[in-house]
Amino acid sequence: MKKKSKTILITGGSGFIGSHLVDIFINNQYKVRVLDVKTPHRSDLDYIKGSVVDRNLIEKIMIGVDYVYHLAAVSNIDHVKNNPIGTVELNIMATMYLLEEARKNNVKRFLMASSVFVYEMSGHLYTSSKKYSEILCSNYFSLYNFPYTILRFATVYGPRSRGVDVISKFIDNHFKEESLVINGNGNQKRNFIFVEDLANASLLAVSSSKAVNKILTIASEKSISINELATVIKNVFNKNVKIKYNDEGPRQDDYEGIIENIEPTFKLLQWKPKIELQDGIRKYVEWYNNYA
Repeated sequence: MKKKSKTILITGGSGFIGSHLVDIFINNQYKVRVLDVKTPHRSDLDYIKGSVVDRNLIEKIMIGVDYVYHLAAVSNIDHVKNNPIGTVELNIMATMYLLEEARKNNVKRFLMASSVFVYEMSGHLYTSSKKYSEILCSNYFSLYNFPYTILRFATVYGPRSRGVDVISKFIDNHFKEESLVINGNGNQKRNFIFVEDLANASLLAVSSSKAVNKILTIASEKSISINELATVIKNVFNKNVKIKYNDEGPRQDDYEGIIENIEPTFKLLQWKPKIELQDGIRKYVEWYNNYA
């Protein structure tokens, strides 16, 4: 007897990270339903055009869903600063709408994309919106025994990037023969994760019963400073890449790079990132040269 495919709803499935989640879940025999305002990169899925704050639409598309992977959000902290009300609506209220409809439709589990920014609560309203969405997930378990998994992402990079992360900006600067621009003194740290490694961890998080009601940190083992990243970029291109420090200093309430122990996530998922930073940057450069 043929095993029935499980259906996963991915909000924001047409974006950078979402597109890679779509790929890995389809490749592993899930039926994928995408809710996004943009068209996905492939057609062998169920695409619903719309917003995560459209409650009537969410009610309709939740029928028959086994898992929800909530990725859609305002994620650029500069955009957050310019649109605080829209951020709260999209990052917090949408989580509430999705949780409620998922609960009512007996969805097996709700997975939410959060951020390592939560560990130190810098990053102003963006981080607060992620933290309160995490609390909502926890509340729904406490009140309704509705299971969840929270995935706190480090800085994600790789093919199909939106071009707003520091690696993408540095690569773009290089190909435009511009200096790599560093905000502040460059000592702030980031923990980078290649997008395909993140997708693999996500697949394991959905399939593992051990991930139920857990907070997982999807990150590599080592944080590096932005200054160190610039050196890695230099090594990749084997050229005298120029560096420029922004006189305006770091961004307001900038994330410094503190991540708590991530070993429990590695142990629980039986997973570790495979792509080293320098190799991942080379993969991104190859994609950039072909598609960007």
